[in-house]
Amino acid sequence: MLWRNLGLVALFLISVLLTVMLFLRWYTHHGQSLMLPDYTGQSVDLAMKDAKKKSFQIKVVDSVFLVGKEGGIIIDQNPKAESEVKQKRKIYVTITKDAADKIPLGRLPVLYGKSYDRKQKELKQGFEINTKIVGRKYDAGAPDHILEVIYKGQTVVSSDVRKDDVQIEKGGTLEMILSKESGGSLSMPDLTCKSFDEASFLLQTLDLIIGEQISDGTVSNVDEAFIYNQDPTPESRVYTGDTIKIYLTQKRPDNCDEN
Repeated sequence: MLWRNLGLVALFLISVLLTVMLFLRWYTHHGQSLMLPDYTGQSVDLAMKDAKKKSFQIKVVDSVFLVGKEGGIIIDQNPKAESEVKQKRKIYVTITKDAADKIPLGRLPVLYGKSYDRKQKELKQGFEINTKIVGRKYDAGAPDHILEVIYKGQTVVSSDVRKDDVQIEKGGTLEMILSKESGGSLSMPDLTCKSFDEASFLLQTLDLIIGEQISDGTVSNVDEAFIYNQDPTPESRVYTGDTIKIYLTQKRPDNCDEN
């Protein structure tokens, strides 16, 4: 009987010892550090699936628009890749977004009458907005200063216009008409009733530039559209290199000579 009891006690102690060893092994493995993967450049949806398999949690804390980059891509993470972290650690990420941020024109610096070179750098560095020179006009002031700003075919800045409520997309382009010191003077031709192609060829031969194009809402093919109004008006004095505003309609106006 004594040996039997001693055997049972020994068996009990061995069982307790094995249980403690298994618990300690599980506890040590459960709390061990894991190497954090690099999720930057990956789709947030795919990254979340991978993180779940590895017992991590991904939390989106910010999103920014980047020109030329699709939305939902991780561009930053905290902790950084290859950090040693515990299981169930939350990984905070910043992702790209699809829609461009928009800036009201009223938030941009004054453009009319300012040096193009200076404003080009200011808009690019401070607002991520591009600029493009589309024409020049004679002006009594210094050359290469901004006289007009066109955005998506609409004049938003000029000597008497500043449309502060227009929303400019980051990565978008503002078209600029700049001042010039001199130019050959000529009489403005009559463009009304001419097709866009005809007018383009004529103005090119005269060293004049088509600037803003205003549609009456019917235009589906610009090249085959007709001009029904213009600025400057026919026979007014213009200078080579000046920019001409035209008004377009798809069908030939009724008052035009078919010949």
